[in-house]
Amino acid sequence: MDVIRDFETRHSSPEAGALLAWAAWTVESLHYLDDLDRAYDATHAPIGGHRPDVVDVAHARWAAGSAITALDLCAAGLGRTFCQQQGRRELNLGDFDQTISSGQANRAQRTALLPPLARNWVEIVCNDPQYNTIKKARDWLTHSRIRRHFTLHAGGPPTRLELEVETKIEVRQLIEAARDCATKHVTRLLELLPRL
Repeated sequence: MDVIRDFETRHSSPEAGALLAWAAWTVESLHYLDDLDRAYDATHAPIGGHRPDVVDVAHARWAAGSAITALDLCAAGLGRTFCQQQGRRELNLGDFDQTISSGQANRAQRTALLPPLARNWVEIVCNDPQYNTIKKARDWLTHSRIRRHFTLHAGGPPTRLELEVETKIEVRQLIEAARDCATKHVTRLLELLPRL
């Protein structure tokens, strides 16, 4: 929090500081989810007697959505600070992502406003295969429906649901990937703040 406060003071940007703080807290929520899901994975005893597939989809949506939200909040903080973003709409990582073909000129102009360290951070996140898998899972779980695979068998604990993003990924693996990806990139940005 001290690093964030110093950044917002140097740039006179309390909105950016609030967004970055929310990003850090969102990462903490992913660690909480990981604890809950690890306990569920060990016991297969859902709270409230919910069906295992409901628990898996809820945890997958929470993980993927929170990971992308944390990274979008970081991009929003950068947008407020360096791109003079105003009003109610915040910029997100997609507004800086050079791998997206539509609106590339606007993205390039916006990205050029970022200091080199921030541009590098955006590029690293956008090119991270783990981020791209989580983003696809989040998009499918939020805006569409995703292929789900589960195994029915007699006896023994139920298997965890597998989601088909590009390849099959078990919900437990998606949660770990979301936690690790968001933690790595948000932590890296916070480490860069004193130099931005």
